[in-house]
Amino acid sequence: MKSDLPWSGHASVDAVRKAVEQDAGWDIAESEEKFLFYVIRAAQNVGRFAPFTAEESALNSYLASRMAGKRLCDYAWRMLAQS
Repeated sequence: MKSDLPWSGHASVDAVRKAVEQDAGWDIAESEEKFLFYVIRAAQNVGRFAPFTAEESALNSYLASRMAGKRLCDYAWRMLAQS
């Protein structure tokens, strides 16, 4: 699945997006509330907390456009944290 969002302009976020979009089998959150829980939990797991930087917010916007599930949120945030 490809997102309709334009590229973020943040090299690390766009690299995460390219990696994610290589696989169509990612999980999807069952509701917006679950998505919000997954994305906040994934950020906290790598030591990032609100308020998020512009780069981190761009990642969250991308994940929101996909209604990312737990596995995808964890993967994306771990990739961003390693960049």
